[in-house]
Amino acid sequence: MKNLIILGTFILAAYLVTGCQDVTIGFLQTENASYNPDSMVVKKELDVTPPRLEEVDNPIYYELLEEDPEYYTPEKLTSWGIYPTQIIEVGAGEDYQRSQWGQPWVSNPIEGVDGTNQIHVSIKEIKTTAGNAVKMREYLKVYGDGTFEVPLKHNIPIGRYVISLNFSNEGYSKDVEDCFTIIVK
Repeated sequence: MKNLIILGTFILAAYLVTGCQDVTIGFLQTENASYNPDSMVVKKELDVTPPRLEEVDNPIYYELLEEDPEYYTPEKLTSWGIYPTQIIEVGAGEDYQRSQWGQPWVSNPIEGVDGTNQIHVSIKEIKTTAGNAVKMREYLKVYGDGTFEVPLKHNIPIGRYVISLNFSNEGYSKDVEDCFTIIVK
């Protein structure tokens, strides 16, 4: 009986010692992390040519007249604010609207990152052969979902920048190497 009590005590002690090891809370998976698309073009020189106004036929006006001329009369359409012509902007530069709103250059969020919240993301490394990684880091922001943002007005030298990220949460930290490219033209 004495041996049985000693054996039981030994088993209980062994269970308590092995049961008290630290267990990392949660999980973090980045094996399938990727961007779609995996690059973004950021312009240094913007095409902000202002548009010119041009008066053209209003297709909706003529479609309604043809659809039911008895119901849709010119007087009725005009009273609803639908006129035979409309004024549109044409010839605006490719970046005119972006410039007017001050809209930054923004990527899609990263896909394939899963884990216990709160997941933090930070820039691990920026590689470039022709640009200036220090200058890129000064302007580049990355948000919690992996979205990159470069301000509309920047001083980043022309070049190709390859970015690696670090994702971390409580107990885990994983790197995603060379996952996104920013091309400054």
